[in-house]
Amino acid sequence: MTDQIRKTETIRRIQRLQLSDSLIKGLDDAIQAESIVTAIQSLQCLSEHWN
Repeated sequence: MTDQIRKTETIRRIQRLQLSDSLIKGLDDAIQAESIVTAIQSLQCLSEHWN
């Protein structure tokens, strides 16, 4: 259940940051998902810092 909640929140972050749909598709692959989540968190921190 936690993984689905995390996936849903990550999809929302991708949409807010207007990143490509391929990142959303990458969340279905367990190996890629962790890297995507880490990258999204980093981008979100940068975005908040710049604003």
